[in-house]
Amino acid sequence: MYCRWKSAAAVLFLFLLLFVLSPSGAECATPAPKNEVTRAEFFLKKFEDRVNRFRGQSFRLGYEDNEALKRIRDLKEKYPEDPAVEELFQRARMALMKSKGDFMEITPEMLSFRENEQKLKKIFGAIADKEWKEFTEEILSGPAALPKAFPAPDRSEVSIEDLKGYYVILEEFEYPANQFIDLGREFVSVGTGARGYYFVEISNRNWLGPYEAVKRYRRLVNRDFPEEGKWTLLGKIVGIEMVIPQAEKVKTVAPQWGWVVSPVALYIPGITFAFFDPSVEEGGYFAGEERMEEIKDPLYTVRYVPPDVTPERLVEIFAASVKEKNFELFLDCIDPNRRKTRTALSLIRYHWDLHLERFAGFYVHVTTDEAKIEVMKGFGGGAGSVEDFFLDEEQQEKIREISGELVEQATVVTKAWDERGRQYGSPKPHYLIRRDKGRWYIDNYEQPF
Repeated sequence: MYCRWKSAAAVLFLFLLLFVLSPSGAECATPAPKNEVTRAEFFLKKFEDRVNRFRGQSFRLGYEDNEALKRIRDLKEKYPEDPAVEELFQRARMALMKSKGDFMEITPEMLSFRENEQKLKKIFGAIADKEWKEFTEEILSGPAALPKAFPAPDRSEVSIEDLKGYYVILEEFEYPANQFIDLGREFVSVGTGARGYYFVEISNRNWLGPYEAVKRYRRLVNRDFPEEGKWTLLGKIVGIEMVIPQAEKVKTVAPQWGWVVSPVALYIPGITFAFFDPSVEEGGYFAGEERMEEIKDPLYTVRYVPPDVTPERLVEIFAASVKEKNFELFLDCIDPNRRKTRTALSLIRYHWDLHLERFAGFYVHVTTDEAKIEVMKGFGGGAGSVEDFFLDEEQQEKIREISGELVEQATVVTKAWDERGRQYGSPKPHYLIRRDKGRWYIDNYEQPF
């Protein structure tokens, strides 16, 4: 009996000893096999490298990305208390979030430029409708106007002497769909063989004046308006010709007689009205153009570039000039050396149109990183430069004198954000230039945001 009691006491003592000396639950957890952790981290590093390469842009996960997530998930489920596994899990979460793209909150103020564009469309559309009505009423009330275009007058019954100088309104003018070349000139055909034809000549200033005005309307007011379509044209009959109204080189239709029309005005209801004016250099205006800046000015958030503008702020102003369709401000942001000639200005207008298109369809807001400034030519010094430590004022001045013009370049990296707050594309570098501590200007204005 005594031996049994002694044996039981020994067992109890051993049990208590093991309980006291045993490690805690976390300490006795089974660690994940080291080779599995290493293999999972191998794929995770590839995933993280890909995230870094995309620089905030979203992308679809590939094989290695998914392999990293699957391996880490399996390890987390089997070894939830292993610190090494937990570290991989947290890194994977961060990489996965970044793979969906950077995000930011888009405020109503950031989208106000689109609302303002709608306001401008209504204002200029109302002006166009009013001026078109007044313009045509005056013309149609006179004796030299066709009351209706179709059916077109029959050339066997009416001579050109009877119709020359008459105004006609063509509501089915379609450019460039019905454009063709004949007799060494360009025309747009309106009509059919059964109804009769009008051939609107577009190889002279009478066409280019109104058409260029319509293009300016698109550039400065309403980017959504298409460059082509079916419009209303007011023209003046100036002759009669037999031509082949077909654009293709191989002609498959018979020659047709038609009344030759010289353009006077273009009209797109509710949008714009542009007319030919030989007295102005541009050759024409669109309705409200003479009051455009007066109408648009209250909607601008930025009106000029300060002389002491920082590189970061200049890029922000540059973006605002596009969003708010302030072409003069856009020009003032660009290096003067890049806008000296007519060809240079034409190139600027081309890229202006591209910038407008991107803000209309791809992104709505731009943010900037801190500028990095370096001296490209001459002697910088100053502002705590390390060279100041070795050179006194007299030496610095001498070096400036012999080094010539000081040219500095600032690099400002931007990120563009769409209306959902997601980063669009990758960050873009913008290069700015400053000469002899003057004002900063943008050099690579072609760069998208």
